[in-house]
Amino acid sequence: MRNLRALGGLVLLFTGAAMAQEAPDLRGTWTPGEGAHIVDGPSRHQESGTAPVPDEETLQTHTSDFVFRFEEQKGRTFWGSLSSGKVSEKLIGAISVDGKRFVIADRDGTFDGVVVDADTLDYCYTHVTPTDMAVACGLLHRKK
Repeated sequence: MRNLRALGGLVLLFTGAAMAQEAPDLRGTWTPGEGAHIVDGPSRHQESGTAPVPDEETLQTHTSDFVFRFEEQKGRTFWGSLSSGKVSEKLIGAISVDGKRFVIADRDGTFDGVVVDADTLDYCYTHVTPTDMAVACGLLHRKK
């Protein structure tokens, strides 16, 4: 019985090691492609440009281009910045043990997503502050 438990422990150890994947290298510049986003209230990136949603009083969409720059990565953690036309903010992120999922935080919200391939990330973003809220989903493409 004791040998069986030891064998079971080794199987779990090796199974866990086999499940852990090397983290993909996310360093570089990424730009949004296909996506959907909407903001209610005065968002941090509003001064970079927004357009009202027709027939809605407070809803708007961003009109500026966003750029994600992941400047550093240590193992499964990475950091950098998100910029729109006139605003930039710090980002920090982490990649799951399986190397397929990630989370990113900025000053007022979070991104949650999946690594599609070496140059494509599928993400969704949410934030809620006392003055505004925002949601977005789309793809990020690595600039080459």
